[in-house]
Amino acid sequence: RCVPFRCPLPSLERAELRARGRLWNGTFLEEFLDTENLELIVRATVSVTSPRGNAVIKEPVAQMSVSLHLDPGVAVTAVPWWVLLLAALLGLLLLALLVLALWKLGFFRRARAPPPPAVPRFRAVRIPREQR
Repeated sequence: RCVPFRCPLPSLERAELRARGRLWNGTFLEEFLDTENLELIVRATVSVTSPRGNAVIKEPVAQMSVSLHLDPGVAVTAVPWWVLLLAALLGLLLLALLVLALWKLGFFRRARAPPPPAVPRFRAVRIPREQR
């Protein structure tokens, strides 16, 4: 996959351009899993757009070869489904134990308001509704 990029060069009398790239182990395992050896050819083309128009590049195209060797003993392709299921169940069990411990310690109890001050009670006489 080509990735174009631009960079300003203040002086074109003697300029050197270096580019570094990385092939991640995950990319190698995902895209080239069935191969043991892989040879990549890297090509780079440099072009200069200058308002003066007198910039000359001696070698505008560069090419190099990179050899990659996969060690099948080191590569881990996927995690088995039962490991994922076991990890999820253990996580839920740990969460349940944590909630149980917090509940036992009273973390989820509401703070109760202090009782209102004692109000004296009077004995009242009820008047039936018909007599009102």
